[in-house]
Amino acid sequence: MTDDHRQPSNEGFWAVVANIRREHPYGPGGVETKVGTRQFRGGTKVYIAGCFPGTCDAVVAIGLHRHSRKWITCCVDVWYVENFRVRLVYHPAVIDRIQNDERWWIRTKEEAEAWAAAFPKWQHLSEKKKSE
Repeated sequence: MTDDHRQPSNEGFWAVVANIRREHPYGPGGVETKVGTRQFRGGTKVYIAGCFPGTCDAVVAIGLHRHSRKWITCCVDVWYVENFRVRLVYHPAVIDRIQNDERWWIRTKEEAEAWAAAFPKWQHLSEKKKSE
């Protein structure tokens, strides 16, 4: 399925790919450690399909659910995502979710590279918000 403003699926889609943090501090003072998030296991590869640029605190992630191992799309705090990189996506389930999600905004490799560079900056902003 091809729209005039989207890349054909047989060529793949440029996307920001990342991993869910394996461990992160949790609770008062960060004395506890949690693995992954409620939706994703730690280390899970996710495809960033969108974000909320005005708030700089969440991304729309596509990945395999922690328990069901089925593909899901959900919002994840940018702090729980790491190892941002740019890749061409060919997986049919991911392409289908990208094509059917109006929040998908990456059209070129250059746009993907710009967002991959921006997300670590968002993490720094998020950390400052949480410490205030």
